[in-house]
Amino acid sequence: MISIFSAFKNGLLNAWNERKMLFWLYGFNFIFAYLLTLPISMMLSNALDRTTAAEKILQAFDFTIFISIINDYGIGLTFSRLLITIGLFYLVLNIFFAGGVLEVFVEGKRFQLADFFSGCIKYFYRFLRLFLISLLFLGGVFIVNLLLSTLSGLLTENATTEHAGILLFVLRMAIVVFLLAFTNMIFDYAKIVTIVNDYYGMIKTVKLTLMFVRMSLLKTIGLYALYFFTAIIIVLIYLLISSLIHITDGFTVLLFFILSQVYMFAKIWIRISFFAGQYSFYHYSNAALPGMTKELLDKVVDDYEKRVSGS
Repeated sequence: MISIFSAFKNGLLNAWNERKMLFWLYGFNFIFAYLLTLPISMMLSNALDRTTAAEKILQAFDFTIFISIINDYGIGLTFSRLLITIGLFYLVLNIFFAGGVLEVFVEGKRFQLADFFSGCIKYFYRFLRLFLISLLFLGGVFIVNLLLSTLSGLLTENATTEHAGILLFVLRMAIVVFLLAFTNMIFDYAKIVTIVNDYYGMIKTVKLTLMFVRMSLLKTIGLYALYFFTAIIIVLIYLLISSLIHITDGFTVLLFFILSQVYMFAKIWIRISFFAGQYSFYHYSNAALPGMTKELLDKVVDDYEKRVSGS
């Protein structure tokens, strides 16, 4: 079977080979960000015009001032409502685009906008149902978090120092992050299973996906971890460079804008690489060919590699 490092490399390269799709997705994200910032910039203009706060917020972003502006000048829009609205819209957009992205890799064709949107529309309802099922898993993670929080409180109730509480908090967050990532990984593969086998029953799809993940547990987790930590490294690099840029004039504003756009493109590339790499791994696994055993598939892959190396 394919190694996780080969699948990881394939994912990065296959996503990069579809640069046309990456730039289209970047364009959609850019338009979404622009439409989001337009009303906010108008509110900032109305609130901060000819005030000393405008200069202060440019030099160092003040979150308290920002929330106050939204609440006072947002025409009924509160900060929490803004977050919920943005979050829901962005969530639906990601569910919609996932079908088109995976369609490109599964069909093995070069990116065409018409085919991309055809895949988006074709699988949107099925992926939406997968998302609703995933809420049950996320609810389970929430319950685990509550139980761990309660247990942590009981264990540190009579503690004389805060070290034990901090250690248990870090451990609890690590478990919760792992469970959230694991859930996300499961439903990434569920999308792949849906498209490869053209399934319509999403409960059946999730069951088959869980069987596949269980059969290749360490490899699926290892592959996801490679992409996850690559994404973390990109975030850290962005934060490090952005911390060195002090916005004081038009040039630094332009510099920060360019950096943020490079960062946005890198995030899209890694996210698409997730799908490409996971599909590459699934494609060479026994679940990709219904009815084939693990041993038989291993033999098929070995024979294929021998033929390729012999030619």
